[in-house]
Amino acid sequence: MKLDLIPIDQELVKGIMLPRPKACHKGSCGRVLVIAGSTGLTGAAVMASQAALRAGAGIVSLACAESLNTIFEIKLTETMTIPVVEGEKGYIGIDALDFLLEKASQYDVVLIGPGLGRHESTMELVREFVRHTETPLIVDADGIYAFRGQCHLLNECRNVPVLTPHLGELAALLNISVKELQQGRNQLIEKTAENNNVILVAKSEETTVAYPDGSMYITTVGNPGMATAGSGDVLAGTIAGVYCQTREKYAPLAGVYIHGRAGDLAYEENGNGLIATDIIGNIGRVLLEL
Repeated sequence: MKLDLIPIDQELVKGIMLPRPKACHKGSCGRVLVIAGSTGLTGAAVMASQAALRAGAGIVSLACAESLNTIFEIKLTETMTIPVVEGEKGYIGIDALDFLLEKASQYDVVLIGPGLGRHESTMELVREFVRHTETPLIVDADGIYAFRGQCHLLNECRNVPVLTPHLGELAALLNISVKELQQGRNQLIEKTAENNNVILVAKSEETTVAYPDGSMYITTVGNPGMATAGSGDVLAGTIAGVYCQTREKYAPLAGVYIHGRAGDLAYEENGNGLIATDIIGNIGRVLLEL
């Protein structure tokens, strides 16, 4: 085991970000498909979509349960919505699999999971979609929950997926307690990334990013005020938003830095009273710094 943690700082991220050509257009700046939201959890889908746009994606579409589409059309101005057939009112189910696989083929990256809900049909959809799509993937929140205790299934993915669990979600994924995870956290994070062929963004007070080849990185930004509902949705959206603006497979590192630095700027204004949308509002400032 290597366990040499490389700091995710501004210098590193400047070397990761690609310059945007003058002749670019919205289709060349990243096409992001977000599959998210369910009854009572629409905010997660909204924040993830908005963060992706603020991070510079040219096109963001939100695939959502058809009965919730009107809510999202009202709430989201720049994000396009894609109504999807429901398994149960307010939730996407396995019946939507073929439709979503076809839609995903039209995008550069898919973010699946924020606020998606945990109905069994939804969980089945996630497991099948994640393992069969050809499009690069970021799996967050309820998307990760679908693989709890079944982490080995991720080896079947067509591309190396990016997973963004907090420590509770990671423990559930590994079928262990948070206490057991904490006792050997870095070793378990490294082992999980290697054994399951995933890029693991383990969110905590010091977010760690592990790659299947054993390389590991640790954040240098962030603050206690970011321990607020929706912060993880914003991180997942930020990673998706920079996916086509970074060197190969390094979007998670850029996303972690941009998210944390935006959180630090928000903290300067709001302290522990900052909310997740404050982070979104500062992403542009961080991109200017970079």
